[in-house]
Amino acid sequence: MKRFDVMLENDISGYEGEFSDLIHQAPAFYRLMTRLLDDKDLPRSISPRIIAAIAYFILPEDIIPEDRFGPVGYIDDIYLCAFVANEVMEESGSSNIISRNWDGTRPVIELIREILDREKELLGNEKERMMQYIGFNED
Repeated sequence: MKRFDVMLENDISGYEGEFSDLIHQAPAFYRLMTRLLDDKDLPRSISPRIIAAIAYFILPEDIIPEDRFGPVGYIDDIYLCAFVANEVMEESGSSNIISRNWDGTRPVIELIREILDREKELLGNEKERMMQYIGFNED
């Protein structure tokens, strides 16, 4: 069985449509989430949110399903990973844990900020529904 990140890479290979600059970072965001779970400095209180982000990537029918939208369907998965990565930085008080677990082609801290700043463009009004879908409600 192929690793999920390899399947992601195959699925987005050659994609040059809408949000392609972000979509090509999908495998790196998936790996970031899986690596964070093994990081000894991860605040354990955030582990359930990381697990939810990993599960959300794997779910076939999420808020923007890949089967229906193709590679653009990964944009909600990417947003959720950026959101959780930002929470990791806030709870740990440092960006080091994110930086050392990142293997994407773009600088991760700036990329996370960009994704979060583009929330409406990327998700429209679906953020709350996505958070409810994974059982996470913002206070």
